[in-house]
Amino acid sequence: MGRTILCPHCKSTFDENVLAKRSEPNICPVCEKPLDSNADGEEHSDWITWYYYGFKSDNGKTASLRDEPIDLDEHGDIYFLIKEFQAPPRDSSGSSEKAKEILRTYIPGAFMYSKNTEPVICCPRCGCQEYTLLNRGYSIFTGFLGSGKVKRVCNRCKKEF
Repeated sequence: MGRTILCPHCKSTFDENVLAKRSEPNICPVCEKPLDSNADGEEHSDWITWYYYGFKSDNGKTASLRDEPIDLDEHGDIYFLIKEFQAPPRDSSGSSEKAKEILRTYIPGAFMYSKNTEPVICCPRCGCQEYTLLNRGYSIFTGFLGSGKVKRVCNRCKKEF
């Protein structure tokens, strides 16, 4: 019985004697990748460890992405660690967009905000998002007072809002 070997890619374990009987002893019999831990590491040797922290005050709804760890013994009442992962360092402009993109493979909703989001306007009665904008016009009660304002009319239920 030989020593037990762990594949760094698929994390499967097998006996060293199984590899000796194969034509290529440095290839994992399960995932067919090299058993050299350095062979895979050369592809992303410049990547660093990123830390994705959540704020305890709002149960992680707001979060922080950092390239240096926070001392949770000291700041554990404010932050908690959500995910630790490998990604490229900040680019020349100081942006961490590539790290955020890789983080979204682990946590799909991370940093999915848009700065130019417009509010969705919908009818308060039926919830329809289709409406027509009309001028208020002349009224017997108010005359031309407020005639320059715009009113929305739902295309489905005809409610003015």
